[in-house]
Amino acid sequence: MSGTETFPHRPSIEVSPFTVKVPEAELTAFHNLLRLSKLGPRTYENTSANGKFGVTYDWMSKAKEHWQDVFDWRSVESRINAFPNFIAQVPDDDGSLHQIHFVGLFSKRKDAVPVMFIHGWPGSFMEFLDILTLLRKRYTPGELPYQVIVPSLPGYAFSSTPPVDRNWILEDSARLLHKLMCGLGFEGGYVLQGGDIGSYTARIMAAMYDSCKALHLNFCVVPQPDPTIHGKLPLEDFEKKGLEWGDRFAKFGFAYALEHATRTSTIGFTLSSSPLALLAWIGEKFLTWTDTTPTVDEILTSVTLYWLTETFPRCIYPYRQEVVDTPVDWDKDEEAYSRVYDRGADRYMNHANPDYHCRKPMGFSWFPKEITPTPKSWVATTGDLVWFRNHDEGGHFAAMEKPGELLQDVEDFVKQVWQQ
Repeated sequence: MSGTETFPHRPSIEVSPFTVKVPEAELTAFHNLLRLSKLGPRTYENTSANGKFGVTYDWMSKAKEHWQDVFDWRSVESRINAFPNFIAQVPDDDGSLHQIHFVGLFSKRKDAVPVMFIHGWPGSFMEFLDILTLLRKRYTPGELPYQVIVPSLPGYAFSSTPPVDRNWILEDSARLLHKLMCGLGFEGGYVLQGGDIGSYTARIMAAMYDSCKALHLNFCVVPQPDPTIHGKLPLEDFEKKGLEWGDRFAKFGFAYALEHATRTSTIGFTLSSSPLALLAWIGEKFLTWTDTTPTVDEILTSVTLYWLTETFPRCIYPYRQEVVDTPVDWDKDEEAYSRVYDRGADRYMNHANPDYHCRKPMGFSWFPKEITPTPKSWVATTGDLVWFRNHDEGGHFAAMEKPGELLQDVEDFVKQVWQQ
């Protein structure tokens, strides 16, 4: 195949160069649907100045106008295609093939450390393009100290849809990403970095596969550790404020996750019907989960990628596992909803699950406007925490909001823990 000369090893799986180019007919259909999509009426809730009840009428109307008249998807494609994109055919244990998209920056150094960055929801591989840009500016291919892999999780962007004839869980996604790394020749060892759903996936990989040598996270949600087991854990003042911030999210920001988990099909159809519906649902998260408000173009880039690749209905499968961790018979169990909400809002998938306790060197970057900022001492109960850094600014989308800071964290962590 063409393009193998860019890899440090000859892949043992089929890998092809990939160029993003949405057919013009699909773009035209998108623009026509956007133009015809109706913005709902003004209400007390959507004209509230502080956005207490979600996105405002003013923001939505201006974003729609910008989306129609100014936003340029082709420039987004150019930015994506400025990096080496690939499609790998990853064979699963049952012999089925799964198409996994990834961006790669490869070094000519034999001692370069393989590092995989894993995105979450409602993000994508594009969250890490600024980090890739910084790496290109900082290092030549002969100097780059890393082999960088940024995949699209199954169901996201240009990766395959999970099978429609069986349940798909994060362990399945973790297995495919591990097979991708091995197929690229990195079975001897790699480092993982993840946030949001990417942090869950990375933690599972770290627990399941010896090839993962270290784990860095910027998202690690756990309930308060049992004091009878861990004693009274120390808390800094900034961490106490972070816990208050997380409590607000649990009370007022968690409803979307319960909808994803319990009515996955319904919300999938709902947000596939109108670009404006998708913009309201995802735009709200970028507006409220960040420390510094993204530009409208940054938000529209993510939403347009989701729309053009039909990502939303394909990608929210992890929420059933995160929030509803045991099978529920909704028709017969009258208390299921309240029980699931209370458990889900408190846990939001328990990183302290002993099955996924990280016994590899683990690092954690703390950002103050993360949706659920977790104290260092609590994170340490979930694994071998050997590296920690707190930041004064930054939110849920750390790679997008603070690419320089997150990259520096990863570089410092790798220097400390990597051993050939």
